[in-house]
Amino acid sequence: MSTSQRSTDNATNLALTGPEDTTPVKPPRFSGGNAYSVFVSIAKVTLPFFAIVLILLVIVWPQLEKQVISEGTAIGNSILETSTPDTLSALNPKYLGLDEKDQPFTIIADLAEQSSERESEIFLTLPKADITLEDGTWLALSAQSGVYDRDEKYLNLNGNVNIFQDQGFQIVTEEAMLDAKSGSAFGQLPVQGHGPSGTINSEGFIITDRGQRITFTGKSHLIILPGAQEALKK
Repeated sequence: MSTSQRSTDNATNLALTGPEDTTPVKPPRFSGGNAYSVFVSIAKVTLPFFAIVLILLVIVWPQLEKQVISEGTAIGNSILETSTPDTLSALNPKYLGLDEKDQPFTIIADLAEQSSERESEIFLTLPKADITLEDGTWLALSAQSGVYDRDEKYLNLNGNVNIFQDQGFQIVTEEAMLDAKSGSAFGQLPVQGHGPSGTINSEGFIITDRGQRITFTGKSHLIILPGAQEALKK
């Protein structure tokens, strides 16, 4: 056999046996450069998505803090829902307003539902209201339920009505009307009152001058505590 023929046979044998003896080559792992390229590719998709979400929050969030009852209403973390097609309700509503002398008053409640018959009326569950004067004195009211007229700024309170005056006087009755615009209130049902000077029972009451003057109406029974006469003279 000649040398050229042997070389050809060896080449043929290598061609036939080479694939069986060659160790399979593993696919290359991601290098640092490849990993960075993947990160960039993912970022191109996710970053615009998060940007859109942030933009929507900036646009939508102020809308959630707009009015539910009327101008000046701050919802805070309230949850809005529609109990009937014509009724708008809100949890924990807060109404901020000014009276006729530009002094602030606040009305809050556990639940507010807009009347389906009169748009200006709001039905309140566990309402609380307070009026603050320029000198820092205040008048606060609370009840089991109430109806607020946002146009007239009247708050009609019903059930276990409590009225507190910052000088320590408290009135308890079953019904009261607060005129937030003028800072006055009145009631025509039996009243029990007590304070530092004594206790009183009457058939009604009138509060004027934004809580600075309280007048008891109808038949009244007053008990003055010892030493309170000097305090009443001041």
